[in-house]
Amino acid sequence: MRDEDLRITLIRTSCLLIEYGPWNLLTDPWFENDMRGLPVYREPGIPLANLPKIHGIVASHLHRDHFDRAAVAQINNPDMQIFGPFGTKRFCKDIPGAKVTELAKWDESELGPIKLMATPAEHTGPPPAEINYVLTLGPWKVFFGGDARLSPAFKEIASVARRIDVALLPIGGTLIFGHRTTMDPSDAVEACRDLKPRYVIPIHEGGEWQSVPPASQHPGRFKDFARTLDLSELNSKHCVLEPGESFTFGKEHRA
Repeated sequence: MRDEDLRITLIRTSCLLIEYGPWNLLTDPWFENDMRGLPVYREPGIPLANLPKIHGIVASHLHRDHFDRAAVAQINNPDMQIFGPFGTKRFCKDIPGAKVTELAKWDESELGPIKLMATPAEHTGPPPAEINYVLTLGPWKVFFGGDARLSPAFKEIASVARRIDVALLPIGGTLIFGHRTTMDPSDAVEACRDLKPRYVIPIHEGGEWQSVPPASQHPGRFKDFARTLDLSELNSKHCVLEPGESFTFGKEHRA
């Protein structure tokens, strides 16, 4: 990669490897092979043992499929910083040497040249509340949407961030007893209407593990998001990745 290129690799769910120069971030790490006893159909696109050195974990919340504590313990190294919502320090208390920075909405932090701003997000509760992030990596601004559902938070984020180059938006459309907890493809397009990202990588696709209707359903698919965005009047471009697949954003992708 060139010095100011940004490479993003989908691993699985909302777990992505974000590489900028020598710096590597991992979002919402999840490498387990079951989901609360349900079979998981999608393997991680990069096995845990094959990850490069991770400098920062960026966690939106502490649900099992977004913060795999056993995996984080294996990844942990003396240089790694864990960023997450309040409650993350307690959650990581059994990880030797874990360095944790807890953030509330609009809090800011840094990791080397990378700037992190926590943003509001709505998901399921209970506390601690999920946070999302605007990550500034050199010339790039990346929004990480974790597991959020559609809410007025996106308008707030757009007004504060002012520009989003790449948005990572969940599209699985999770329904828990009929209650929407995660954006579906149409919701994610509405979020794009607020954020106005140049590029969108859909994440947290439905179908990664077994649904149990009516208790749980996960109908959203990447192809549905791409089609819905293409049918909109928005200028955002989708970049659909399969697990293990990467896309490198270079100067030709900047405004």
